[in-house]
Amino acid sequence: MSDGPDSGGKTDAGSRVYRCGSLLYTRKGLIFLFAWLLWGDMCFYLMERIVPSILPLKFHSLGSSNLLIGLIMATLPGMFGVTISPWISFKSDRYRSRWGRRMPFILGTMPFLTATLVLIAFADPIAAWLHVTLLQGASCTRTAVTIGCLAVFAGLFDLSNMFVGSIYWYLFNDVVPQNHLARFMSYFRFVAVVTTALYNYFIYQYALSNMREIYLGVAILYFFGFGLMCLNIKEGEYPPPEDLGQRPSLLRDIRVFVKECFTLPFYWDVFLYTTFSSVGGCMLTFVVFFNQSLGLSLKQIGHMDAVNGVMIAVCLLFAGSLVDRWHPVRIIMYSSLWAALTVLNNLIWLAAIPPESRVLLWVMLGGLCAAAPYSAVVQAAGMPREMILLPKEQFGQFSGAQGIVRATGTMIGGAIAGLFLDMIKRYYEKDSLFPYRYIYIWIALFTCVATFYNYRVYRSWKRLGAEDGYRPPLKRFRFKDLQPATQARPAPKGPLWLFAFLFLGVFLSNAFLVWYFKFVMPDSTNVILFSAMVAVSCVEFWLFLRLVRFVERP
Repeated sequence: MSDGPDSGGKTDAGSRVYRCGSLLYTRKGLIFLFAWLLWGDMCFYLMERIVPSILPLKFHSLGSSNLLIGLIMATLPGMFGVTISPWISFKSDRYRSRWGRRMPFILGTMPFLTATLVLIAFADPIAAWLHVTLLQGASCTRTAVTIGCLAVFAGLFDLSNMFVGSIYWYLFNDVVPQNHLARFMSYFRFVAVVTTALYNYFIYQYALSNMREIYLGVAILYFFGFGLMCLNIKEGEYPPPEDLGQRPSLLRDIRVFVKECFTLPFYWDVFLYTTFSSVGGCMLTFVVFFNQSLGLSLKQIGHMDAVNGVMIAVCLLFAGSLVDRWHPVRIIMYSSLWAALTVLNNLIWLAAIPPESRVLLWVMLGGLCAAAPYSAVVQAAGMPREMILLPKEQFGQFSGAQGIVRATGTMIGGAIAGLFLDMIKRYYEKDSLFPYRYIYIWIALFTCVATFYNYRVYRSWKRLGAEDGYRPPLKRFRFKDLQPATQARPAPKGPLWLFAFLFLGVFLSNAFLVWYFKFVMPDSTNVILFSAMVAVSCVEFWLFLRLVRFVERP
C-alpha cells in the first residue's frame, strides 16, 4: 500500500500503523478510536432519539393539532437545516484551534443542548409557574402555556443540536483512516440498530409516564458520556485556510461557498444523485400502507421490520470489511443499477391477488433474508462514498451545500408526492388502501433519474483515478478531456456474488408463489403473473451484469 496521506505503513519496529492526515494510529490506537467513537454514537443517538419519539406523544396528550406538531417537529428543523447548518459547516472547515476544527463547535454548545433537555423535562412545572406568576387571570390556559413552553424548548433544542449534528458526522472523515471508513460505518450502523432496539424495548413504553426521568437521564448521559468521548478523541493538524488573516465577512463567505460548491458540474452530479434519491424516498413513508393493502396487519409488519433489523445488524458486523475491499463508490453504483432495474417489480400487486397474510409474511421475510447482506453493505457504503468523493478539507461546506439541494428537493418532492397519491385516490373508495400500490411508480421514476447522475459521477471517478489515485477535483473539467487510466485496477468480482444472492431470493420467492397459486390456492391468473416474474427476474439479472460491464469500461 502506498504511503499516502490516508494509507497505512510500518514503524521502525515493524508494527503496523494507520494514517489519517497528520494522525498516526497503531492497531491498538485504532481500536481505542473506534471504541470511543462508538460509545459517543450511542450517547448521541439516544439524545437525538428521545425528542422526536417522545415529544409528539406529549403534544398529542395536551391536545395539540397535527399541523402544530408537524411545524415543530419537521418544518422548524428543516428550516435550520437549510439555513444554519451550511453556515456552521462552512465555518467549521476553516476554524483552527488547539482542540481541532470540529470539537470546539461540539463542546461549546454541549451545555446549551443539555440545558434544553432539562428544560423539556421540567416543562410542566415551568409552565405552571409562568401561568400562576405572569399570566394569572389571562385568557390562555395552563395547557396552552405548557404547549408554548415545549414549542420554545424544542426550537432551542433543534438550534443547539444543529451545531452538534452538523459537525459530528464530519469528525469521522477527519480522524478515521480512509481505508477503514466503511468498516467503521458498519459498526456505527450496528450500534444505532442495537441502541434503537434497546430503547424501544426497555424505555419507550414509559415515554409519557416517566418523561421527566427519561429526559434527565439522557441529558446526564449525553453531557458526561458524549463529553468524555470528545475529550478522548484527538483531531490532527490541518493546513491553514486560504482566507487566513482576512476580516470576517458574511458576503465574502457566501461568495466563496457558492463558487466552490456550486460551480463544478461534477459536484452537481453528486448533489443531484442524493437529491433525486431522497425525492424518490419520500414515498417510502407510505410503505406501511402498501403492506397493509396486501393484507398484512400492523403487528405482522412490526415483526417483519424487527426481524429485518436484526438480520441487517448481524450482517453489518462484516459488511464494512467487504465495502473497504470492494470500494464504497463502486458498491453504490451497482446498487443504483440494481434498484433501477428491479424497483417496478412491486407493481405486480396492481394485478395479482395477494396470498393469505401468513404466507405473504413468510415470503417477504424470505426476500428480506436474501436482501439483508445487500442492505448492510449499502448502508455501510453510503457515508464513506461521500467522504471519498467530496474534498476532505472542505467536507463540511460541501456536505452543507448538498444538504441545501437535497432539503429543497425533498420539501418540494414531498408535497408533489402527496398530490400524486391524492390524485390516484380519487379513483378508489374513500378508505381504500389500494392506491398505495402505485407508490413504486414514483419511486421508480426518481430512482432512474438518480441512477443517471450516479453513473455520471462514477464514470468521472474512474477517469480521475478511481481507487488508485482519485483526488476530489477543485477545477472544472470536461469528461471527454480525461484519459482512461493506463493501468487501471480490474473491478472486483466479489460484489457480483452479493447481487447473485439477492437475485436468488427474488427468483425463489416468485417461484414459490407460482407453486402456491398452482397447487395450494389455485389461481390461474396469479400463476401466469408470477411465472412471468420468474422470467423477468432472470432477464433483470442478465441486464444487471451487462450494465456492470458497461459502467466498468475504460
